[in-house]
Amino acid sequence: MSEKTEELQTTSTELKLAKAQIKSLKKESAKKSDRIERLNNDIMVASQSSAANAQCGKELYHHIKNGGTTVTWTKQDYELCMAYCKIEFAETMAEIERCYGNIAPRKQLIMLLQHLNYDYAAIGRVLGINSDSVRKNIARITPLTK
Repeated sequence: MSEKTEELQTTSTELKLAKAQIKSLKKESAKKSDRIERLNNDIMVASQSSAANAQCGKELYHHIKNGGTTVTWTKQDYELCMAYCKIEFAETMAEIERCYGNIAPRKQLIMLLQHLNYDYAAIGRVLGINSDSVRKNIARITPLTK
């Protein structure tokens, strides 16, 4: 009789452990499902905002092209504008990245304007600084190869 009792206790213990493992796996599965749902939502939001970002970047670039300045721009404004310019001026931007590496968006804009044949005075008007400051800014942007 004691053998049967021990066997039942062992089986009961094994069942408790199995139930605990199942409960743990269900919690883990629920966490993964929640994470997958959040990632899917993030992807959806990103794809919807991508078109809006492209339009915003285009508007910012046209603001410059039409004689506007970047004086009140935020870092995000520069990033959006350069994201658009990487599409619009793909070859030039690839060349800038090849020559100067991963430089800040504002510096990318300076180099793009220079490659688009803006003179120091015109770049200065865009940035709201004088032409000597533009020359110094360009001199500080170090090429990867000399």
